[in-house]
Amino acid sequence: MRFLIKNTASKAEKEGDAFIRYSGTAEPFHRVSEREGQAVGTDSNGNVQLVFTTGLETNKIEFFKWYNEEEQKEVEKQIKELRPTILNFYGGEEVIKSTNKFFWQDDRRVNRLSLQNTDIDQFYDTKNASHALLYLSIISGAFIDMVGPTRDWAERHQLPHYLALETEDTFEDEDEITRSDAHAALAELRKDANPESLFILAWCIQYDTQSYGAYTKNIPTKDLINYHIKYIDGKLVSKKKRNTPKVFLEYAEKWKAQQTRPALYVEAYVKAGDYFNFISKKTKNYETEEGTALGNTIEEAVATLLKPKFNQEFQKLRDKVEAKWKE
Repeated sequence: MRFLIKNTASKAEKEGDAFIRYSGTAEPFHRVSEREGQAVGTDSNGNVQLVFTTGLETNKIEFFKWYNEEEQKEVEKQIKELRPTILNFYGGEEVIKSTNKFFWQDDRRVNRLSLQNTDIDQFYDTKNASHALLYLSIISGAFIDMVGPTRDWAERHQLPHYLALETEDTFEDEDEITRSDAHAALAELRKDANPESLFILAWCIQYDTQSYGAYTKNIPTKDLINYHIKYIDGKLVSKKKRNTPKVFLEYAEKWKAQQTRPALYVEAYVKAGDYFNFISKKTKNYETEEGTALGNTIEEAVATLLKPKFNQEFQKLRDKVEAKWKE
């Protein structure tokens, strides 16, 4: 699961080259929050004993008032799923006990959340144990003086930042840097003088746009480039809301990588097969003309055809599609 930390305030408006004061976020910043801890008494030496908000205890979920009952159930599932990875990464139950001040208070990596303007809108992934701990910490309120678990909570309590999931509708103001990076990636593909990359990527990502027309190998390279530009800029209406610059960047990276490029060809063949009816959706499964079941989704069909035992089915589909592309 991927997430990001966003500014609660919108970007500042400009008049010419100058930002309008108090119209939004513009100036660089550096903010720090320390993990929440509740005093529960003192030890025999008079030292204050603390219980820290770790995000790893399911018995605290009912107090996450920023979530409704259904959301709290989902959070419980997430804690149970992510906790073993975090436990193994940081050293076991004794380390992550909520009363262990040597870890939760003295270890700056987990005690402090430091944010600068360059950190905003950068993706984190819970596949990474430290990112998983950060995610559970934020949604449990461990840094709630600075980052709200939800946008609504941040706005109502005037917090400067909030956590957003990748699946949320958070891209209404498209990140200009991401768009610029996507255009740079397109320029790099164009300079390689390899229209094959532009063609295969067009079938992979533009296939999901409403006005998509089946490209053949006769399409001029200039037209492919223009369509990719329109896709990155969000001018090709998609069947489902997508962060198009980010999608293009991901596919461009897959094209450049040796081990992922073959899968792009398979994806293009599957989508072309679906378009030209070489593959059809029957009941729940996509099937070849010969009746071989490939899976419920395009993604499953690609995964199936990548398996060695389905090599014959893949070759048949590839030959049919390539013949159609050459017409």
